[in-house]
Amino acid sequence: MPELPEVETVAQQLKKVILQKKVKAVEIRKAKSWVGDPKAVNGKTIQNISRRAKIIRIGFGHNLNLLIHLKMSGQLIYVDGKKRFGGGHPTADWIQDLPSSHTRVIFTFIDNTKLFFNDQRIFGWIKVMNDQEVAKEFDKLAPDIIDPAITPTYLAQKFAKRSILVKQMIMDNTILSGVGNIYACDALNLAKISPLRPAKQLSPAEIQTLLKSMRHVINLGIKKGGATAHGKYVHVTGLAGKYQDFMLVYGKKDEPCPNCGQPIQKIRLAGRGTFYCPHCQT
Repeated sequence: MPELPEVETVAQQLKKVILQKKVKAVEIRKAKSWVGDPKAVNGKTIQNISRRAKIIRIGFGHNLNLLIHLKMSGQLIYVDGKKRFGGGHPTADWIQDLPSSHTRVIFTFIDNTKLFFNDQRIFGWIKVMNDQEVAKEFDKLAPDIIDPAITPTYLAQKFAKRSILVKQMIMDNTILSGVGNIYACDALNLAKISPLRPAKQLSPAEIQTLLKSMRHVINLGIKKGGATAHGKYVHVTGLAGKYQDFMLVYGKKDEPCPNCGQPIQKIRLAGRGTFYCPHCQT
């Protein structure tokens, strides 16, 4: 699933290529993937692109926006001849001819370049929204982990009296936004905190260390363009990130812990593969 660094990378890649482009047409290939009138954006010029949590906002000005959520398997791929930019969930759609069987929406611009929204699982969506609707959607989300509003005091207040496991807490978008499974595993290892600890048991010092660790791995993920866990596509120019080369424990079952050298274990928490070191993460 694309996480905050991957979605931020997609937004930054698209800024390079579709800002100030005018939409000529929108083709909806899967009705479930689109909400609103597609004709609303015809003839409109993209004025800005931003990200909040894992949602990409494309603004046209004049109270018109598109919100895009990639969910588990979504991709946004801009194609200009042989050049491709964007990203999302790595699949063969990154390199094969488009549209593919997974293409749900196609944007064609005035210069005949195209932006493809692909989604294997069909959980992702694109919504036409005015500014007020965008604000209402964003009000449902907690601040990003890299937002200064997330402080040790804020987390301590959220963690207090909560018996839920700390890994689940930091992945809860009503508490803070942007920490997905890969980065949660790595942040907890960096902080030397077990994912099995109830959140309410963390001391103020541990909460401060955890916050610093979460921000470290997220910022590193953004710097490296996110993670591309599928080795087949890690060198696709303009799409693949490099965070997988810096992962601490995620996907490293039985490999040595970067803290203490003991074997990393894999367990399942709330249906998620969870990698940690039971020796030093206490």
